[in-house]
Amino acid sequence: MKITLLGASGKIGTHLLELALQNDHDVVAYVRDSKKIKTTHPHLTIVEGELSNIPRLKSAIESAEVVVSTLGPPRKRTYEYLPVYEAHKAIMSLMKWNGLKRFITIGSPIIRLKNDPWYVATAFGTLMAKVAYPKPYKEIRSIEEVVEQSNLDWTVVRFVAATDKDTKPAKVIPDNKNVSFKISRKRIAEFIMSEMTQNQYVRAMPIVGS
Repeated sequence: MKITLLGASGKIGTHLLELALQNDHDVVAYVRDSKKIKTTHPHLTIVEGELSNIPRLKSAIESAEVVVSTLGPPRKRTYEYLPVYEAHKAIMSLMKWNGLKRFITIGSPIIRLKNDPWYVATAFGTLMAKVAYPKPYKEIRSIEEVVEQSNLDWTVVRFVAATDKDTKPAKVIPDNKNVSFKISRKRIAEFIMSEMTQNQYVRAMPIVGS
């Protein structure tokens, strides 16, 4: 499979890049700083560019079978404009232009859907995000809305508490009982990798825990 991965040098993206290469997929990693990619592999192509560089983005995704973003907004109370949201808009527009359909990104259950069950953890998280991180909250909300309204075959993988410590494998909430909201970034990457090949949650926003 030909994969374009945005955010390949991030905490989730690093795990996902490793998994994809282990499974002999061809990966184009789009990053701002190529020096942050420590992996070398015959199936890996690195494209360096800013999220606002449309020609570079276009060159990175034009031969992809699936485009995956593990980009998230900065954990700051406020910052200039909405860089990750604008990147998502540009990526999806370029995908449509190139006739590409499959898009997977990450999100958060702080943005509730109509059919989401009520949980204390997500309700409290939503309140905290609105107060402590109003700009990231707005950006996450904007990303999920623009993805949902697109005509792509999208999936938004949502999670509450990502950690670098190992956890049990990812489980979808509320399909499974006795699930912790804490989940390792490696397990999130495994879930995304599985979704790339199985397409179980197309046009859906599964919440994963462990």
